[in-house]
Formats: sequence, C-alpha cells, structure tokens
Amino acid sequence: MLDAICILSKGHQPTKHYQTAEGEAKAQTIFSIFEFKLLPTEQIEQYRHALYCPECLQVAYFRRASKDGKQACFGSRYHLAGCSELNTHSRDKNIVSESKLLQSEHVLVESKGNQLPQVVVAPDADSAALLDKSKKLKLSEQGFTIDFTAKRIIKSKPLLADIKKIESSTANKSNNTDREHSVLKQSEQTDKPVTQTLSALLKSLFKKSSLATSDVWVHTSEKHRWRAKNLFVHFRDAEQLEKVAPRMYWGNISHSDSQLLWLNVADNKQLSIPISHFKEELLSRYEITQAEDLKGAKIILFAKCLNNKQKSRQFLTLWDNDLQYLHLVLTKPNTVS
Repeated sequence: MLDAICILSKGHQPTKHYQTAEGEAKAQTIFSIFEFKLLPTEQIEQYRHALYCPECLQVAYFRRASKDGKQACFGSRYHLAGCSELNTHSRDKNIVSESKLLQSEHVLVESKGNQLPQVVVAPDADSAALLDKSKKLKLSEQGFTIDFTAKRIIKSKPLLADIKKIESSTANKSNNTDREHSVLKQSEQTDKPVTQTLSALLKSLFKKSSLATSDVWVHTSEKHRWRAKNLFVHFRDAEQLEKVAPRMYWGNISHSDSQLLWLNVADNKQLSIPISHFKEELLSRYEITQAEDLKGAKIILFAKCLNNKQKSRQFLTLWDNDLQYLHLVLTKPNTVS
C-alpha cells in the first residue's frame, strides 16, 4: 500500500475523503508512505496504531524498511474482498511482524568461520536518537525514482511449465549460495533505490495523500530530481514556467474533440493536451475507439506547459512525445491500470 488513512481524533470513523474543518484539527490525514516514514519516531509510534486502508477502510499497519532490502510500506491483514489493495497486501503476508523484533534488546551479529556470535547491546536513548535522525536524513535524500518504463499491459500469461522451471532454477541458486554471500547480498539490497510507477502515483494523488505537498525527493532520471511538492502539479495550477521546465501534471480529462487530436482537461478551461503526434499509439494502448471513451478519465503526464502567442490558452506537450511518460485510467470497463 502506497497510502494509508490516519485518524487524528477520537471517535472519528475513516472515510475515503480528506476531511477538514475550519479552526479545528484535521479529522483524518491520508499519508503517503514516503512522507510517513520520515516522521519523528514519536509520531510514527503514535500514528501507526491509527491507520486504515484508504480503499476498504479496514485496520492497517506500518512496516519499517528491513535490512534485507524490503522497503517501508503500509499494509493490512483485514482487506475486504474486492479491495484494490488486496493484491499488494498478498506479497507481504509472510513477513514476520516487526513488533516482535523490536521486543528484543539485543541483536545477534552473524558469526564468521568458527567464531562465536557477538552480542551487541542496544544503544542508549541519545545514541538511538542520533541514529534515527541520521537514518531519516538519508531516506529523505534518497526519495524514490519514477519508473517510466513499467509495463502497463500484459498480453499473455506465462506457461505453467515455464513458471516451474524458473522456480526450480531459483531454488538451486539459493541452495548453492553460502551464508556469507547472502549477508553481503542483503547489505547491498538495503541501498537499492525505491521506484514507483505512474499508475501508483496517480492513484495516490487522487486520494489527496500527503505526496503532493511532501518534501521527499523524486528522481525523474539519473541526473534530475525534484521535491514532490514542486514536481506534481494539478491541472488547475498549470502555468508556463521559467525556462519552460517540465512537471508531472495530473487531473481529469473533461472531453476530447471529435477527431481525437486534443484532450481538454477539467478544472482549467484554458488548458489542453495535444495528442496528434502519438494518437494512434495512445488509442491502441488504451483501446480507445471514440471521443466518449476519454470523458472523465484520470491522467498523469510528464510534460511542459506552453502558452500560445496571445497567452490566452495553455498546452501540455508530452516529454519527447513518448507515451512512457503518460498514464491514463479510463472510466470504462477495459481500463488499463
């Protein structure tokens, strides 16, 4: 789970909508995992017992990043049938609860050769605070990378024989790997960069999670990174920037012209998205047959915002006219996600 609802007031029941009341504290907040894991330890301990799935509104949990490379995440063991987050949860169902690990005051260090294992006493409060601060600083600098190349359509399922072959090969490699190499591998995985797909990010943004206002670093390439609050821009706030810098624009499509050459967005009547340069590929990928199919669709794209000569209209031009920088979720049954 990329997001979770956190209830901040007693007696309040979770809803799928972000709620606030003027002059009062927020009844609930939808946290993105990237924002939540950087909160002070005291806040995490307070909030982690008040988390809910943003889809089925069942009790959820927070799991910290582990030494074997698993990233911090939200999850739930109580998803309702049909919940869209259920498949995400199934990957983590065999993970041992972190709370059991925290009950131990000592950590056993892997022994080498015939040496006896060493026992390391847990650090005192001051040292733990410094380590926690250092760890969070490292996490905030790391952020995550957008995986623009993630495949959105699976045309065929692997054969059962191929699956068994892969599982057998994996098992043999695992048995032939000694413990020392395993420990080294786990250490390397700890620093593995976190990636997210456009699909997951779009879903999070529409839940009005804390991602859009977060200070977390988001990498769009090896050389370029942005603060999330500066990168993600809703259509209503779109404007041409200095040096025509690109941004991740998102929102709803209002309608398309009859020839399917333009996408007109909701919440901003002066903003449109020209699609003529990649029209055929877009229509084929998302099985679009008529302009009506695009009405109300959700979309996110990495693009530049340009003004016309009269500065009366604005256009979002897709980066390199490459569809890997765009993700669309239609409202009709054959939606690609």
